[in-house]
Amino acid sequence: MSDFARNLDWNLLYTFMVVVQNESMTKAAEELLRSQPAVSLAVKRLEKSTGKRLLMRKGNSFTVTPAGQALYDRATEVYSTISRLPLTFEKAPRALTGKIRIASIDHVESRDLNARLTRFFEKYPNVELEILVATTADVIRMVERGSVTFGLCDGVIPQSLSASELLSERFGLYCGPNSHLAGRTDLTPMDLRGEPFIGFTADVLGGSHMGDVTAFRASASIGQYVRGQSSQVNEVRRMIECGLGIGFLPIHLADPYAARGNLFRLPPYENEPSATVYLIVNQAVSLSEAEQLLLEEMQREWAG
Repeated sequence: MSDFARNLDWNLLYTFMVVVQNESMTKAAEELLRSQPAVSLAVKRLEKSTGKRLLMRKGNSFTVTPAGQALYDRATEVYSTISRLPLTFEKAPRALTGKIRIASIDHVESRDLNARLTRFFEKYPNVELEILVATTADVIRMVERGSVTFGLCDGVIPQSLSASELLSERFGLYCGPNSHLAGRTDLTPMDLRGEPFIGFTADVLGGSHMGDVTAFRASASIGQYVRGQSSQVNEVRRMIECGLGIGFLPIHLADPYAARGNLFRLPPYENEPSATVYLIVNQAVSLSEAEQLLLEEMQREWAG
């Protein structure tokens, strides 16, 4: 066993972890900035090193074997520990110091969140903050890997992560001022089938993080042709406003543009789909003192 630990190549283990998380050799290669054959070869070398079949390949897809799943579970634990080693080196003899990293989907508007962050950083002025804006899938991946303190995202949260509801946003369907749909009041969702669609990157029909908005699209057969997409709310709004297609936007963010005539609301006008934004945490990750204090304050507030 000691020989196994000494001879194991961590780079192979990390490559395997990324492959499983992406559920695709090609996507893993893109993330790792390597060629697909190189990634595939790395997995084969790891299988030879472990003496176990880790993936069952069939064409361009694969399934993870029981041995592969067990190795993946341990690899993510090891990675989260290693990635956070720099935090254990932080020392604060007199004042709390350190750096907190939060991963968030774009444009999360919460006065409560802002107030809590303000209170914390006023109390601990030597603590630094970095906020990374990413897609739902990437936020979840960063929390799983332990590379951020916590995440703010919507979608379907894996059971391995702890999730606290932060807010719920209602989404309306909009078009631009030059659209042939603009200003019409006689439309039904049926009339919108076949229209070019502008969506968020994570808003994929049949995707692993499909929420209410995507489910509404599927049930109403809207947005089969996705003409444009972005993970940024303002860029989705820009494409809708420029007439590239119709798309869903958070109503409270779109209302000012609609009031100026830059956007026009489309059905449904009631019972709109909504998206819940969660604060997600990896409970298996060891946090720094600064991170733990912020997280305790956040969770204590939301628990009430």
